[in-house]
Amino acid sequence: MMCKMRKIGISIIATAVFLFCSLTLATAAESMILEYDGGTHEYNGEVYSLVVNNQLLDPPLSPIIFNDRALVPVREIFEEVGATVNYINDTQTIEVYSDDSYVELKINDNIAYINGDKTNIPDNVVPKLISKVGGETKTMVPVRFISENIGLDVEFDSNGGAIIIDSEDYENITGSEEPVIDDEPVYEPPVVQSYLTGISYDVAGDNKVNVTVQASEEINSYSDFELKAPERIVVDLPALKLNGVPENVAINECGVSAVRLGDNDERARVVIDVTNLRNYSVTQTAPNELTIEVTTRKIPAATPAPIVTAKPTAKPSKPARPAGTKLIVLDAGHGGSDSGAVGYMGGNAVLEKTLTLQITNRVKTILENAGYTVSMTRTGDTLPSLVERPTQANEENAAVFVSIHINSAEATDANGTEVFYAESNNGDTYGTTSEKLAKNILNRMLYYMNSTNRGVKTAEHAVTKRCNMPAALAEVGFISNPEEVYNMTTDEYQQKAAQGIAEGIMITLRDIEIPN
Repeated sequence: MMCKMRKIGISIIATAVFLFCSLTLATAAESMILEYDGGTHEYNGEVYSLVVNNQLLDPPLSPIIFNDRALVPVREIFEEVGATVNYINDTQTIEVYSDDSYVELKINDNIAYINGDKTNIPDNVVPKLISKVGGETKTMVPVRFISENIGLDVEFDSNGGAIIIDSEDYENITGSEEPVIDDEPVYEPPVVQSYLTGISYDVAGDNKVNVTVQASEEINSYSDFELKAPERIVVDLPALKLNGVPENVAINECGVSAVRLGDNDERARVVIDVTNLRNYSVTQTAPNELTIEVTTRKIPAATPAPIVTAKPTAKPSKPARPAGTKLIVLDAGHGGSDSGAVGYMGGNAVLEKTLTLQITNRVKTILENAGYTVSMTRTGDTLPSLVERPTQANEENAAVFVSIHINSAEATDANGTEVFYAESNNGDTYGTTSEKLAKNILNRMLYYMNSTNRGVKTAEHAVTKRCNMPAALAEVGFISNPEEVYNMTTDEYQQKAAQGIAEGIMITLRDIEIPN
């Protein structure tokens, strides 16, 4: 039976805080690829054993460190102490209940309800849906939420590298003060059924390389993902080992520098080192063969500036961009005589038009540093009309249009991030939709900002509905909320918002093909 909801004693809280702020005593770091917030991420941190009521558990995803805080899987813990866990997919809500207790959590939301009482999840680390690549997705929450808000006793075994959780009514059957961890769960790696026996490549164009790998038997499954800084394409082949193939193949063509191969007890891995990646695809071209098609951005050669012999009388046109370049149009909301929403901080007015331009400039810098071409509807304190903004994007044949705004409400506690798209402009003639663009932007913003998830919504905004291409309007936060208006004036928070918006755009551009 789950323990009654209560605050644990101050000594236990102090112990938990001390132990989980001193994580250098933990077990050895582990390297793995995790999926969350719509993307793949390389994890090189501590991984802990999980002991609940003296039982050593073996969850699909063990406790890990996220933003310097220990995260633990919700379902395994609560079910072990006798509670029922229910997940509602449509609202991303987790319900935990027993005879006398009820807990409600939401993914990417720092508000929880315990027996109907609203409470904040500590450490500004919200519940996350996280999984290993190809593994079961788990709801992970900060361990301090388990200890301070739910009332379970939490300790840290520095010798065993374990997080130990006991319920109030649990009696330690061993009679010792701490559970004894005799052995780690027995791990049985996949049985190797096939070998990676061949690798080759061919240059398929000025900016395209095909890498082909062959196995001794049929390839039944594989997974692929992309990593940044440096750019890499990774393809994993479960239950395969290397056999007679080189571990490094130099290419140095079309932005692809090399292919690296390796294996372990679980799988063989193919890593392609690339610069200025545009997109890639993995195709099973034969039962025992995969081809990875890598396309990079073509960098045009510099041309000398023309000699001007006379002053032009007409307004110069914008320079033509290289063929195949996907232009991004960014729109900083409001401007000029239209200040947008107004907030206050320390008695001073904060204007939406100022914040939107600051954040938009940061998005532009991130995108251009990544090799993308960006156009802005305004670069200063001007006021293009709501018709001129989408018209510019249409005339420039942009791939995406993103408008950046700041929210406002009468209630000063309204908070969070939301992204809109127009239902009337949600076709897939560009290879993807405005809805997908909005989802990608919101997912990446939430990842960096840790703000409340207000969702992807539809609205017939003048600037998005008039665009020919996928278009979205992002509301970063609430200028009417004292905490959020302060955050949005800081360089750090603006950069987080900009990074999220930029990455959402870049993810979407992989799927976009501009129609002729």
